[in-house]
Amino acid sequence: MSIPMPKLPEGVEAGKLVFKLLNIRENKVIGRKEVTAEAWHVGLPTPSRAQLREEIAKAMGVDVGQVYIIRVITEYGRHRSVIEAHVYDDPSTGERVEPLYVKLRNMPKEEAKKIREEMRKRKSEKKAAAKK
Repeated sequence: MSIPMPKLPEGVEAGKLVFKLLNIRENKVIGRKEVTAEAWHVGLPTPSRAQLREEIAKAMGVDVGQVYIIRVITEYGRHRSVIEAHVYDDPSTGERVEPLYVKLRNMPKEEAKKIREEMRKRKSEKKAAAKK
């Protein structure tokens, strides 16, 4: 007994990442574009945030440093992820505006791990100083 494969959109193949921008909303006050995209990944795991940042940067024609992935939603068994991202006109604006947890999620894992450990260390030092 075989499980029927759901019908895939045109251009989507097994073993290949297919990326498509769905909606681009410009936020002129902050100087960014709020992007909604979809990635089809039939037979592949959910793409990493680094992969998605590169795909969005390539599609928007900007540097990877200007792209922050906010949310990746993958439904079980659908082979499709919906991505919400912010693309800044200026990378320094993104550094100032995005919250720390979003910046950490978009960093390489080793770099984010170092920053988290440093934050834990500072927090434990504050607690020790407060007890004295």
